[in-house]
Amino acid sequence: MGKKRHYVYKYVSAGNRNRYLHAHDKDKKVVRLFFCFTLFIILVVLICFSIKKMMNLIYNSDKIIVKSIEVVRTKNITKAEIKELLPFKVGDNFFKVNLSEAECEIKKLKPELKNVTIRRGWQRIKVEAYERIPEAFVVSSGKLFGIDFDGICFPLRGFMNAVKVPKLFYKSDYERKKLLNFIKRFKSVCGGNYLNNVNEMRFNNTKDLIFIMSDNTRVLWGKERSECLAYKFKKFQKVYLDALLRYKRLEYIDMTLYDIGRVFVKPIVLD
Repeated sequence: MGKKRHYVYKYVSAGNRNRYLHAHDKDKKVVRLFFCFTLFIILVVLICFSIKKMMNLIYNSDKIIVKSIEVVRTKNITKAEIKELLPFKVGDNFFKVNLSEAECEIKKLKPELKNVTIRRGWQRIKVEAYERIPEAFVVSSGKLFGIDFDGICFPLRGFMNAVKVPKLFYKSDYERKKLLNFIKRFKSVCGGNYLNNVNEMRFNNTKDLIFIMSDNTRVLWGKERSECLAYKFKKFQKVYLDALLRYKRLEYIDMTLYDIGRVFVKPIVLD
């Protein structure tokens, strides 16, 4: 008789079997993730290399160049001045131009420019230069400058000197700011036309606002409060016109007591 074979069967509990399968699946996931991550890194390296190579080709290409530079919207600043400030010129590579840096640099060098916008076109660059408009004149180091509602002082160019705006006199930056704020509010009330007749504006020792008209009439306006500004201006306009019809020349109009209904006019009596 042949020899009997004995087989030993190993029984695995359901819990151990599940743990074994879970560990096996986990190993598969780790391998899969590692493979995907490695593939991703390879793709990123290839893409970066391709982009770098493409950019090198673009930067070194003599076909992608600036063929024309157009400057628009300038009135008092010449186009040649703007072009001289640009960090690029005709013939430079199109994509080497850093437009944001160029805009900031021009505005630093030319404070009379409120904004500068540079745009690319096909082999063409367009520069839009927006000049500041003087809302008043100020004197600094014996020279006359323009100032706008941003509080920026800038040199007067071209026809800026001929603009009819008040000349401001102040003892501090705070007073200058208050004068500009008053002009802004006053302009919205009178439409800006009346400011053409104002030569100077300042504060006196009691912090009352004074302005001098083009006919040398002094106007003692009082506090530069915004309350009832429109009504006060209408009253002033009426008093001023009526007084000029009666007396032709005036020394001053005192509006400091307007709040209690009193306005004083002192005429210059001609012999």
